[in-house]
Amino acid sequence: MRKLATIFIVLLSAATAEAQSPEPPKWDVNLSLGFFESRPFDESHSFGDEWYGEGRYAASIGYYWTQHFKTEFEFAHTGEGRRWTHEIVRVPGTEINHSISTEAFHRLQQGSARVVWQFNDNAWVHPYLNLGFVFDAERRTSQSPPQFYYPPYNPNEPRGRPPLLLRPEIARGSEIMEYRSGFTVGGGSKFYVTPNTYLNTGLQVTYAKPATTAAVLVGFGIDF
Repeated sequence: MRKLATIFIVLLSAATAEAQSPEPPKWDVNLSLGFFESRPFDESHSFGDEWYGEGRYAASIGYYWTQHFKTEFEFAHTGEGRRWTHEIVRVPGTEINHSISTEAFHRLQQGSARVVWQFNDNAWVHPYLNLGFVFDAERRTSQSPPQFYYPPYNPNEPRGRPPLLLRPEIARGSEIMEYRSGFTVGGGSKFYVTPNTYLNTGLQVTYAKPATTAAVLVGFGIDF
């Protein structure tokens, strides 16, 4: 009788422990930072800087539908990057072409909705791939000093000719907002440091016509 009671207590304890075992996490949040490269225009000529680089900061929240499949929403913000553009113009009254330059500044915000597939049942390392839609909100400003053309020296004109104004000064101030949508794809790995906290490394690429971006990121996340 004592043995049966002991067996019953052991089985009851095991059942109670099983009933009280935590359920798999349903949500996760992630904070990340990284280096970001952007080509804001699909330019066919080679004048100026097509790409610029800046820092990228993001926060995301995801929901696990299964152990391997989840959906997530991310908001990302970049620092202000700058690039130089060049334009060829005709010097008034001549057949001469001359280059004028502009300094352009870009700041980008991105909202993304993605589906994520997480590979393996390993408790510590989880590679993943994601695919989804992205919405861009880009703020652009520009500035440039007055652009002049200086005629070459002519011995018949000792005093020389005055410079010709090609374009007046562009003062930085007014901004242009551009909104666009496209798709995003990425991948990486999560490295768990505890059963519910992880380090995240990855690469995220977006295309929202005509802009292309690529970001290498590292982050920290929590499952709950």
